[in-house]
Amino acid sequence: MKTISLEEGYPLALLSTYLAMIVDSDGCQMFQRLYVQTPEGPKDVIGDGDLACSFFVSSLLTLCGLIQGGVHTTVNETEKDMIASGWVEIEKPRPGAVIVWESKLCDDGLMHRHIGFAISSEAALSNISERRMPGFHLMTFGEKNRLVEKVYFHPSLES
Repeated sequence: MKTISLEEGYPLALLSTYLAMIVDSDGCQMFQRLYVQTPEGPKDVIGDGDLACSFFVSSLLTLCGLIQGGVHTTVNETEKDMIASGWVEIEKPRPGAVIVWESKLCDDGLMHRHIGFAISSEAALSNISERRMPGFHLMTFGEKNRLVEKVYFHPSLES
């Protein structure tokens, strides 16, 4: 496979590229729809961006070569792929870490975990259901106080 490091003649600055992609995805509408083909026709399984957190996170991780299994629509499948791809659990958030938050009752009537990216020890960027797109927020979601379940980091992001 031809990569940017071969194309441009320099090694990819993976951490810088990865962090830029995360930050620049604020307000991105690209992750609002993902269709599966059903007997009745195409069906959006992301709920017009309402349940797009795993789709968003796994897409960026796939683009950066940080997971091997491709794009996912659930936190559980994304987390399994991350662990199989070398991600390790760490104690405290740091820029670029992947955060998994506890389950909560969502608009579809089901309990869902949430996944996103740490921007700092206190700030994160993840899909925001109300906005139906990625955006910045506090690590605890402010007044909602959603607890962080796990924090992951990939060794190849060490600078």
